[in-house]
Amino acid sequence: MASSPIDEYNGVFRWVLDVQSEWPCSDSIKSGREAATFWAQENDNQRALNFLTAEEREKVLRFYHIRDVKLSLGSQLLKRCAVVQSCRVPWSESHISKHENHKPCYVPKNGSGKHLEFNVSHHGSLVALAGCTDRDIQIGVDVVQVDTVKDLPRVRQEGWSSWVRTYEAVFSDREVQDIVTWEPSQFLDGDDLLRAKLRHFYAHWCLKEAYVKMTGEALMAPWLQDMEFRNVQTPRAASDLSAMDSTEAWGEAIADVEVWRDGKQVTGVKLELQAFRDDYMVGIASSRLDVPFSPYKLLDLQQDVYSAAEAS
Repeated sequence: MASSPIDEYNGVFRWVLDVQSEWPCSDSIKSGREAATFWAQENDNQRALNFLTAEEREKVLRFYHIRDVKLSLGSQLLKRCAVVQSCRVPWSESHISKHENHKPCYVPKNGSGKHLEFNVSHHGSLVALAGCTDRDIQIGVDVVQVDTVKDLPRVRQEGWSSWVRTYEAVFSDREVQDIVTWEPSQFLDGDDLLRAKLRHFYAHWCLKEAYVKMTGEALMAPWLQDMEFRNVQTPRAASDLSAMDSTEAWGEAIADVEVWRDGKQVTGVKLELQAFRDDYMVGIASSRLDVPFSPYKLLDLQQDVYSAAEAS
């Protein structure tokens, strides 16, 4: 079997895949089912799709926008690769199961061998996956792109406070107040200030999404506003760090966030939020404090995924 991007790591391994870099195409390409079918016929894209089952291919190609086709394809490939590399099973046996709460997992059909708990997220052009072969763990991961081009016009039109309160169903009153009143440590004004505030908003969003996904519930969970994050800091983007501190364009990681629910601090949950490049953040939540997180690895389709599929 090909060398593994997990490298025999015993904790929670963490991967990201940039689908735009792997399957570049013009933003002007037409959308629709016919466009997806045409895109799938290109050699490199067809090769990737051939690693999936017919049912998986159909699921991938039903998306209207090509960017969503690529994200879905990347997600399917990462899930299968994670099973193959961590559980040491052939690609043909890397089927994905689901828990009762519909969270994806891998459980060997014969009942023997390694299990895999994992979670996947995608946004912009990134797919993120976190996984662990320890059965007694829950994991949630979320990736967000701070799309100021999309958000700034609405923020300018509505005002910062009004724009934030559009999402108040997701946050506690204290979180809304923190997001609305937060100011960066350095003086900024105009759009630079709004960009910084948007990064702080998305830091809150990413952490909450990761936590909720860890529990197996959605952002409509009835207890959502009863749970809040305190001491949320915005991780510095990769360009804000020196080259010596930056690996594969990774920025700062923060891990001293507090989780509170119904006025009591929640213990036994491990959280981390890390910046990637200048406009992404990846959040992770784990139910085990004693299980370490691996550094994130930016995967290469040819070296890490295709090689695993073809060698198994």
